[in-house]
Amino acid sequence: MAAALAAANSLRASEALVDPTRPAPSGPAREQPPPEAAGVRLQAIVSRPGSRVAIVNGRIVRAGDRFTNIFIEEVTPEGVRYVQGGRSGFARLQHAALPVRSAPARK
Repeated sequence: MAAALAAANSLRASEALVDPTRPAPSGPAREQPPPEAAGVRLQAIVSRPGSRVAIVNGRIVRAGDRFTNIFIEEVTPEGVRYVQGGRSGFARLQHAALPVRSAPARK
């Protein structure tokens, strides 16, 4: 252990150890746009009898929900109808729907 500490102390500042599991620096950090400027990104729709929810910009939403400056008008099997900044839009789900089988009821 003493040998390892001595070796570590002998490193010059320019010879700092690099963590190989960290991504390489990619230049100056870019400023992220505020969430309301990013638009509406539909990630998933979950339909159950009598209920439908969606994941929009990482949030679970239902019709009538509001977050940042986005109002969710309707969640359909194909996408989400919304109003953002006074403009209406429809975010369509990009991936094909997967059928989900219900488990049999337990007795």
